[in-house]
Amino acid sequence: MITTSFLAALSAVFAIWVPQNRTEFIEAVAAGKGPTKVETVTVGRSLDQVFATLEAKSAECLDVLVERSGFVGTHVEVSSSDYNPTLERTGEDSAAFALQVEHRPRGVGHKPPPGGLYLMAADIRAVDDERTEIVLYRPTMGFKQIAESFRGWLEGDDAGCPKMR
Repeated sequence: MITTSFLAALSAVFAIWVPQNRTEFIEAVAAGKGPTKVETVTVGRSLDQVFATLEAKSAECLDVLVERSGFVGTHVEVSSSDYNPTLERTGEDSAAFALQVEHRPRGVGHKPPPGGLYLMAADIRAVDDERTEIVLYRPTMGFKQIAESFRGWLEGDDAGCPKMR
């Protein structure tokens, strides 16, 4: 499964160390740790418009629980992934976004932070009344649909919800 393999690879890269907060995650991605990327996008929409879109789409598409079950040998194995987006105004002209996932049962070898492992983060700031800059910290593998949908939402596209796994 993509989610589990990506997180295993990320945990291996961080050598069992897992970022325990948004700041640690951003610093690790900015330092180039793991299969991650920092990208900056400027959109022709106000901060208020971007914030409202992300608030609605996060609630609709990213705040989800994915449950799975399947036969393993002679028994049924049940697992789930609980995705937890956060979006908050950090100032008059800025906002912060993060997406975490909490796996049940949790993987061996790492202690996830409250809310789960960090998958994405974004620093959002108004350039002026009609433009907003977003610095996106994201994985380069495993969550392509989420990143594509997120970038579409920033532009104001009514992109559908990504398939969460």
